[in-house]
Amino acid sequence: MATPTTQTTLTFEEKHHFLLRKLHSLTGIIPIGAFLVEHLLTNSAAFDWFGLFKGGRDVFNEKVHWIHNLPFLLLLEIFFIFLPLAFHALYGIKIAMSAHNNTRLYPYMDNRRFALQRITGYIAVLFLIVHLLKFRFAHLVGWGPEFIGHADPFEVTRVGLTAWSPWGFTVPAWMTMTGYVIGLAAACFHFGNGIWSFCISWGITIGQKAQDRVRMAGLGVAAVLFIWGCGSLYAFGTAKPSAAAAEHAHEQKAAAVNAEPIAVP
Repeated sequence: MATPTTQTTLTFEEKHHFLLRKLHSLTGIIPIGAFLVEHLLTNSAAFDWFGLFKGGRDVFNEKVHWIHNLPFLLLLEIFFIFLPLAFHALYGIKIAMSAHNNTRLYPYMDNRRFALQRITGYIAVLFLIVHLLKFRFAHLVGWGPEFIGHADPFEVTRVGLTAWSPWGFTVPAWMTMTGYVIGLAAACFHFGNGIWSFCISWGITIGQKAQDRVRMAGLGVAAVLFIWGCGSLYAFGTAKPSAAAAEHAHEQKAAAVNAEPIAVP
C-alpha cells in the first residue's frame, strides 16, 4: 500500500527566490546605485573643488533646476527611484533578518563582510527615509518647505542641514551634520560593497583575483562618493545665508522689536 506524501505549500518568496534575489541585486546597482552616484555628483557642485571644478550656490542651483525641469519627473521618480528603492530596502531587510542563513544566501561572503553589509543597509534605509521626508516630502510632515520648485535649492538645503526645525523643534547643526556623515558613510559602503557581491552573483567575476580587484574597485568608488558627499556637506555647512534670506531674517527681527506691547489688563 502506497504511503501518502505530504505536500507543502510554498510561499511566493520560496517559489520565486532566485528571481527575487537577482532583482534585489540588480536594483541595488541599477537604478538605485546610479541614482546615488548622480545625486552625490550633483550635490558636490555646491563645493568649489579648489578651482579644479567650479562649484558654489549658482552652479548647484543650475544643476538642480535642470533636473527638476525634466519632463515626467514624477513618473521617473516613482518607477526609477521610489519603487526600486522600496523593493530593495524591504527585501533586503528580509534577507538581513534571516542572517543565520547567510552561508546559503551569500556563500561567497564572510560573516564580517555580511554583517557590515547588513548593518549599513539598516542605517542607509533609515537615513534615506529621513532625508526624503526632510526635503522631498517636507510639506507632508511639517518639516519645512518642499525642495522641488523652490527658487533657491541651495538655501533650502543649507537651512535643512544647519537649522532643521521639524515641528518647530530646532535640531543643532552638529547633530544633523553628524547624522548625515554617518548615513552617507553607510550608503557609500553599502553600494561599494554591493558592486563586489553583484559581480559575483551575476557571474561577472569568477576567479579570486578578479573578485579581489572588483572588491578594491568597489571600495574605491565608495571612497570617492563619500568624499563628494563630505565636500557638499562642508559647502552647505559653512555657507552664509543668501541675500534674500538675510533680508527676510532682518525684517522679522525688526518687526519683533517694533511690535506694540500687549496691554496687560
